[in-house]
Amino acid sequence: MSKGVMTCLPPHDGHPGVEIIWAADCREAFNQGVKLAQTWLDNARSGWLWAVMIAERDLLPCALERRAFEVGFLSRVHQRICSPRC
Repeated sequence: MSKGVMTCLPPHDGHPGVEIIWAADCREAFNQGVKLAQTWLDNARSGWLWAVMIAERDLLPCALERRAFEVGFLSRVHQRICSPRC
């Protein structure tokens, strides 16, 4: 049985990071989600959050990658919302 593949969300905005283990290698999809969320946060929140996430997520080929993308995206937004600086 495979031990899984770990993805890491680094600390940001004064909020701790997290490590998540996936059944398959979803690091790229997870990192794409984190990067897109950061882009949305940095660009004065241009467009609807849900629309930005769904449009990019749906380009991924399998359900596990789409889930990893969502987790990465929402984890980065969570870090900002829960930041002691905000």
